[in-house]
Amino acid sequence: MEEKIVATVNGEPILQQAVDFELQRLIHLYHQQGVPEMQLRQQLDMLRARALEQAIGTKLLIDEAKRLDVPVSGEELDAQFEQYVMQFGGDREKFTKAVEAQGMTLDSFKQELKQGVIINKLIDQVCSAVPAPTEEEVKAHYEAHQAEYATEDRVLAQHILVKPNSDSAEDKAAAKAKLEAIRARIVSGETTFEMEAKEHSDCPSGKSNGGSLGWFGKGMMVKPFEDVAFSIAENEISEILETQFGYHIIVKTGDEKGHTPELEEIREKVAEFLFHAKRGQAVSDYVAGLRSKADVKMA
Repeated sequence: MEEKIVATVNGEPILQQAVDFELQRLIHLYHQQGVPEMQLRQQLDMLRARALEQAIGTKLLIDEAKRLDVPVSGEELDAQFEQYVMQFGGDREKFTKAVEAQGMTLDSFKQELKQGVIINKLIDQVCSAVPAPTEEEVKAHYEAHQAEYATEDRVLAQHILVKPNSDSAEDKAAAKAKLEAIRARIVSGETTFEMEAKEHSDCPSGKSNGGSLGWFGKGMMVKPFEDVAFSIAENEISEILETQFGYHIIVKTGDEKGHTPELEEIREKVAEFLFHAKRGQAVSDYVAGLRSKADVKMA
């Protein structure tokens, strides 16, 4: 099947595959920053448009790096390649399977890797004169955005979910009884919460993470579940509660109170954010200059 062309840069095509790649990178970045899934879905059109612009920018940078003949050594590429392998514990077979699962060969992966290293070296050149933020800039940013650095109350919790087979009173009673037996085994020390979650929970978190839901704040779970998770003591196993999903028991394994940090607590974080923002602006300006001299057409 022929790949869809979404734009051209100086007569050379930008394929839909390149835009999809940039879109996945954006979604992953926002996930890491804690943006809720629902919000990402609502902003999908904006993200797609941004991904297209990033794909065009990447092409412009690649072409400019070729024109400037930015050097990259075999040693540099080998070092980068080994970093990826180490993400799989140094297991080259697992790494190769992961690459192939993405529809790539090792050779094509290495080509993409080389391209990325060259672009990064060009960006480092572009940003070489970007200064570190001054103390005045750090302080001004903190004072203007202090509320954004405030954290809210959050908890770390695990749960076990048992879903009734139907809404009948009989099936609901059976599900609740099953969970009561599970809770009794955990409380008595006969088994552990993690073991029971992996064996019996009807939530995907059970099989993969021993029932762990990670850290979450208020408003991220349904209200009855949230109320219990925030009210029980740390390491306490809750009584059985019912939500629209079924019957749950919860154990809270961590509890953090929200606060607004002083500048001294987050000085490095603020400085790093400002420095990366300056670098980002420098790259944006550079790409805009390249684009102004290029023939870019949307398909």
